[in-house]
Amino acid sequence: MMKKIIILFSVLFFITACSTKTAFHEVTINNQYTADMPEYLQPCADIHPDASLQYQNTELEIYAIVIDEKKETMENYDLDYDIDLYYKSIALQPFSEKIQNGKISPPGRQTINGHNALTADITGKVDNNEVFYRLAVIETTNAFYQLLIWTRAENREKYMNDFNTIIESFKEILPPSEVKPKTTLSDSVVIKTIYDK
Repeated sequence: MMKKIIILFSVLFFITACSTKTAFHEVTINNQYTADMPEYLQPCADIHPDASLQYQNTELEIYAIVIDEKKETMENYDLDYDIDLYYKSIALQPFSEKIQNGKISPPGRQTINGHNALTADITGKVDNNEVFYRLAVIETTNAFYQLLIWTRAENREKYMNDFNTIIESFKEILPPSEVKPKTTLSDSVVIKTIYDK
């Protein structure tokens, strides 16, 4: 009888653990865009100097940033990008410079809240740590957005659904006429990782 009770409790515990879902809350950044962030991430300000959104959990070693580039500013520098060129020339650049043995999946095309997007998985080593990045580039009427979420490679499967939820929740809310262009281009080719010294 006692053995049956133990088995029953084990089954109930397994069902409860599997049904637990991450709690998310919507954040609004600069009255420009929104994204759903998991409750276990907290806002911070020291991951990347040009990121408009920065969240982290240092205990779980999970980090998320958004870098936005205004098209009007890029045009002032005579830069004419579509999403493919931006993805290859800007978004992927830091990974070729920073990551050892880097592997980048072929980009997946999708639509995120009405906007064209490219997404990719990136793995490799940073300072001898195996890391996993989930990258999305989203093109809207006024801007390109780089959404980058990363953690240790061993956490990939555990948090992949959460990473996708963050990316797929992205919404631009500011009309183009109200967007203030930056005076200079973001230095988006330099991604500060958690392992940089």
